[in-house]
Amino acid sequence: MSERKATRQRFEGQAVIVTGASRGIGKAIALAFAAEGADIVLNYGSNEEAARRAATEVEALGRKCVLVPGSVASPDVPDQLREAALEGFGRVDVLVNNAGISRDGHLMMLQPAAWRETMDVNLHGTLACCQAVIPAMKQQGHGIIINMSSSAGLRGRAGQVPYAATKGALIGLTQTLAAELGPHGIRVNCVAPGFVETDMVAGLMGRPGVREGFIQATPIRRLGTVEDVANATLFLASPESAYVVGDVLRVNGGLVM
Repeated sequence: MSERKATRQRFEGQAVIVTGASRGIGKAIALAFAAEGADIVLNYGSNEEAARRAATEVEALGRKCVLVPGSVASPDVPDQLREAALEGFGRVDVLVNNAGISRDGHLMMLQPAAWRETMDVNLHGTLACCQAVIPAMKQQGHGIIINMSSSAGLRGRAGQVPYAATKGALIGLTQTLAAELGPHGIRVNCVAPGFVETDMVAGLMGRPGVREGFIQATPIRRLGTVEDVANATLFLASPESAYVVGDVLRVNGGLVM
């Protein structure tokens, strides 16, 4: 991932919560917001060393960073994220629900535990984080929620039953919350990345022919970068997207058209 440098300050003085942000897309999003003036509440699952490195990079951009460990599927973590923002920064302006897992498998080989775990993190955890921050956003009279879907949520992909199901459900959740929360000054949108080079897909990309196949399936003939997704997320949180509500921004190089 390329190094982020401080740029214009569209988010000066704002507090941004990013879940699953110790590496990959989540880390890129946290750094992108910090580069534009935001203070960060950075959630991570278990990799404390990576999370501390990410926090150091945020602070190198001149911003504050509070670390909150734990899976968003844990009952206490969503409230801890909100409290970290309110206690540390006095506000919560943006929530980016990036935390997610993939437990791939074809339908007839799918284990119930894999289904439940994926639902708990990707769907229930996202919902719980939204419920945690909405009262504070309503009191402020404004807020931004961005949920991370996937191209798998737009077009089913063989072998990804639980993952695709949760990512499709997040689109419905996003649109419903947008309808409910718009009158309170809270905008809710969704990002749906395509094939992005991250640790989550590294093993899959290493299989013979897979990487080349993904590239050929994408009209612009390249994989996505974490910065591609981070930049799209910044747009949805920025004043430039003030009239974009309940939408799904497809960051997939034309993979799903």
